[in-house]
Amino acid sequence: MGDVITIELEKELVFHKLVDENQEINETEITSESWIERNEDLTNESVCGIDQRQKVLATQQMPYMAICKLYMKAKNGLNYVGSGWLVAGNILYTAGHCVYNESSGGWKSSMIVIPGKCGLSEPYGRYEAIELMATRGWIDNASPRYDMGAIKLSKDVCHNSFITPAMEDPNVAEICGYPADRDNGLFQYKMSDNLVKRQGRFLYQADTFGGQSGSPLLRNRCIGVGIHNYGGCPNKSSDLYQEFIDGVASW
Repeated sequence: MGDVITIELEKELVFHKLVDENQEINETEITSESWIERNEDLTNESVCGIDQRQKVLATQQMPYMAICKLYMKAKNGLNYVGSGWLVAGNILYTAGHCVYNESSGGWKSSMIVIPGKCGLSEPYGRYEAIELMATRGWIDNASPRYDMGAIKLSKDVCHNSFITPAMEDPNVAEICGYPADRDNGLFQYKMSDNLVKRQGRFLYQADTFGGQSGSPLLRNRCIGVGIHNYGGCPNKSSDLYQEFIDGVASW
């Protein structure tokens, strides 16, 4: 990944360094729905009918080893959870509101990223975020379509298996992440469903819950086509677009 961010990409994406901001994150507090970002609109209604999610135990296989549990501290002092997915050794995609949320104080003040977390097992260790990114459309306008972000880690993760971002419109896809309503959010859960594309967003009835924002929408397992960010049945992901992909790749 390069070190140069062009002026054109600066207009589209907003970057924020976590310098002397890190605050301790209390993971034991994050067991209640109250610690989920409110604007996710992820309630029990996001489980669309009969809960058909499947627990993932094979988190040392792709794509699950590239899917990450996020623990976050906001400037309002509260602890939050989310999901993300590795696209490079020290870069992952997530939802915009996982990195920046006006209602909880703006940019998150600290973040722990755990690839492939499976219960108490953390086979690839933990990593701290050093820089955050969100789209201009999310920062300035709180547009759900642009509720997309990325995280830069302090060092590369200890494996070389990543999800490839792509601008594609599949008919069926799988969503996988860390919903807070199952097993205290310690395990990945997945589900596949048909997709409907509408105004830059994928809509689906695949079951999700709070804490799963930032999860990848996957085609053929290892191709990421969207970032999950809202519930409500249909649940929703923002599709990827060229400026976002290029901006993260140039980070």
